[in-house]
Amino acid sequence: MFFSIILMVLIFMVFRKQKAVYAGEGAKTEIIFSLSWYLLYFALAMISIAYKINIINEAANWLFLVLLPLLILVWLKRGKFKETLREIGLRRIDKKTGINMCLVCILYMAVLVFVFSLGDNKLVMADLPKMFIRLPVFFGVMFLTAGFTEEFFFRGIVQRCVANLLKRPYIAIVFTSVLFGLYHFPFAYYLWGQTAGSVVDSLKAILTEQAVTGCALGLIYHKSNKNLWSSIILHAFINASIMAIGTVLPGA
Repeated sequence: MFFSIILMVLIFMVFRKQKAVYAGEGAKTEIIFSLSWYLLYFALAMISIAYKINIINEAANWLFLVLLPLLILVWLKRGKFKETLREIGLRRIDKKTGINMCLVCILYMAVLVFVFSLGDNKLVMADLPKMFIRLPVFFGVMFLTAGFTEEFFFRGIVQRCVANLLKRPYIAIVFTSVLFGLYHFPFAYYLWGQTAGSVVDSLKAILTEQAVTGCALGLIYHKSNKNLWSSIILHAFINASIMAIGTVLPGA
C-alpha cells in the first residue's frame, strides 16, 4: 500500500492535468455489460479455485478478459474492431507520454531500492546487477499475462465505461479499483497463505494492496489521455520489480 501511494504521488508529479473526453452514446449499455461480465468472471473464478477446476488461469484470461469482452463490445457499439481498440486505448504512445512513463518507472524503482536497502533483511549493492538482469524477464512475463489482460478489462473497458457514464474520472478510478481489488478475493481466500480461509483478512489484503494499486493504474490511464499502454506497462513493471527484488533479498 505504501509503494502504491508513493506511485500515485509520482504520477501526479510527472503527468500534467489532462482534458477528459467522454463518449456518451451507448454508455449505459456498455456499463451494464461490463459489470455483468465482471460478475460472471468472478463467479467462474470462485468456482474454479474453490473446486480446483482449471477454468481460470493466465491463459484463460486472454479469452475472458480480452477477446470475448472485446467482441461483445464491438457488437454492442455496432462499430469496427480497430475503432473499438483505439477507443479502449490501444493506440500509439506519443513521445511526451513515453518519456513520462519512463520517468515514473525509474523513480518508482529508485524508491523500491532505497526502501528495501534499509533494515536487517536488506538489498546490498552486490544484489543490484542480478536484480536488473532478471527484471526484463519478469517484465516480459507480466506484460503478456496480468499486465495486458487485467488492464484491458479493468481500465480499458470498466473504468472507461464508468467515466463515460458518470463524467467523473476520479470516481470511476476509485470504483474500478475496488472491483479490481475484489477480483483478487478468490485468490486471497483460497490460495494466499497469510489470508487463506479468512474472509476478513482476505478483504483487508485486497482492499489495501490491490485496490490502492488499482488506483495508481487507473490514475495513469486517465493522465495519459486513456492510453492503455501506459497502465499495461506500469502494471507489468510493478509486478516485475517486486519479483526481481524478491529473488535477491536475503532469505527469499
